[in-house]
Amino acid sequence: MDTRELMDFLCKETEYGDLGNENILHESEAFREAAGWSINSGNIIKFTVELSDSLCSMDLYKASLISNFIGFACEQEEDTSAGRGVIDLFAKACINLYNMFQSLEEDEECDELPDFEEVYNKKPDWARAYFGFNILCVSSMAFLTRDAGLRKFLGDKGISEEITYLAEETPESPYLKSVYYVDCMQRTCNNLKLLVLYPAGQRGFIAEANDLNNCFHLIFLLEEQIGENFGRKYGMSVFEADNSVICLAHGEYPKDCWGKSYVTHFTECNYSVMPSTTCGNNEIMNLVWGEMPPDCIPAIDGYAVIVLLDKGPQRSFDVNFLAVPHSALNPYVEIERELDSGEYNQWAAKIAEII
Repeated sequence: MDTRELMDFLCKETEYGDLGNENILHESEAFREAAGWSINSGNIIKFTVELSDSLCSMDLYKASLISNFIGFACEQEEDTSAGRGVIDLFAKACINLYNMFQSLEEDEECDELPDFEEVYNKKPDWARAYFGFNILCVSSMAFLTRDAGLRKFLGDKGISEEITYLAEETPESPYLKSVYYVDCMQRTCNNLKLLVLYPAGQRGFIAEANDLNNCFHLIFLLEEQIGENFGRKYGMSVFEADNSVICLAHGEYPKDCWGKSYVTHFTECNYSVMPSTTCGNNEIMNLVWGEMPPDCIPAIDGYAVIVLLDKGPQRSFDVNFLAVPHSALNPYVEIERELDSGEYNQWAAKIAEII
């Protein structure tokens, strides 16, 4: 299909009066025809890949809107082929917005949103990026939640601080609300290999963690797995968690879970506490901090190492840490196999040499 008319439309700069009009694409006959053809002919992925490759040469606002169609195709077909162009566009928009808010800080006007007509007259792409940003964030999530390679691609852009700034330091706005979820994806692990050791029982096991963005969530799912698979062998007679909280941790959103908390059975530490069997002051300094991303757990030979100590000071956390930010994510901790005694001793000796 000839898409030259559509590309001319998408590349034409959006005037200020059209910013915020999210129906602008559907008002274009060229877009309606091309979108309909791609769906009806079975060429939607091929078409969206072509669109994605051209996103950064389009008008920034219209490109953000067209990313919604590209994300729709990804969700419908479970195909992330068009992802790189969307992430490139996200990075471009993110940098524009970061620069805009930094400029406002210099002018001591950062506590409130600016007059965007004035912004447009100064830097049109700042305004275009702003009004298209929430849609672009949602589109980016369609890809980031389904493709760990695209998470790395985003990480390699070197804009982690800018994303976090937009998520945490900017005034409240409906056009910025979904950058929070992209920020979460920066910290989301993918098939993270775990070595879990229990010195009190001279036991341990290998596990895998996936699609988790904080260690409280990991700890919860880890203790659930220990309760289900090992129980008393690891000093845990039962996994004590409310069923609604368990459902939340696995991606559901039960109405009766909010306001609840979870008290951990173990004190989870990094490998610096080995060969401790009880919790003391040194162990408190080497906790696996719940707020940190799982990828930050100190690792040995490619395994993030978690040491389970019998309960020290009570440790609990709010269930908000267990909320899954997107339905396409698959959060889990899965035990692969238990270590035999020889393997446990080998790991303990290796850690002793390091510490």
